[in-house]
Amino acid sequence: MKKKYPKYEKIKDYIIQGIHSKKFTHAIPSENQLAKQFGVSRMTARKAFDQLHEQGLLERIPGKGSFVKKNNHYTSGFFWIRPFKKWAEDLHVELTSEILDARIIDPPENVDKMLAHDGKVVIIRQLWFFDNKPVRYAIRYLRADKYAGMLWENLQERSIHDLLINKYDIPINRASQSMTAIVLDQEMAPLFKVDPGYPVFRIQRVLYSAEEPVTYVEFYMRGEMAFMDTFTPRLESSDFVEIDE
Repeated sequence: MKKKYPKYEKIKDYIIQGIHSKKFTHAIPSENQLAKQFGVSRMTARKAFDQLHEQGLLERIPGKGSFVKKNNHYTSGFFWIRPFKKWAEDLHVELTSEILDARIIDPPENVDKMLAHDGKVVIIRQLWFFDNKPVRYAIRYLRADKYAGMLWENLQERSIHDLLINKYDIPINRASQSMTAIVLDQEMAPLFKVDPGYPVFRIQRVLYSAEEPVTYVEFYMRGEMAFMDTFTPRLESSDFVEIDE
């Protein structure tokens, strides 16, 4: 039996595709306009708008309508995703990185679920340094059918987040993450130039465009560094800039 496709979902998809294609970069057609275009009631059109507002893709300005939301930072619970370059600048240290691995593989267990994709994936392993001190290690996964081109990018000069938004035209509107305290094993400890048993935080993060997972990444960060970053008191609005992983 063919699954029924709700009418409001058609309007949602139309708006999301318009944002992806840059057809909509500021104002969105009104609820009345889209209700008429799709032959539905205004309440049906409003349901699509309400869900896109909740998902962070649109913002409503009273008396003016709905507009594409410009997302500069993300918060969830106690977690604050802070730009890594901004953090390095605040600490007055030199930020550098090294690509340890970049290739196409079969998705490891659970990665297919994180990306909602069971095909080939791009894996990129990257190590970041503050003044030549290893502070963060990342294992990132992206769909190979969409982002295989990342393998040819200079990821030491340009972040994957920046490439997704400005080269692949993917609007990132939501982040989901969890953080766990662990100790480094014998395989990972040499990356940080420490002994096994050294405390780090493991941060698992999925970035979304609307409801579609775009990238899944596992960060391993020195314990003292993760504490400083994640639990730093919130600053003024001017300190919130685009995420730059």
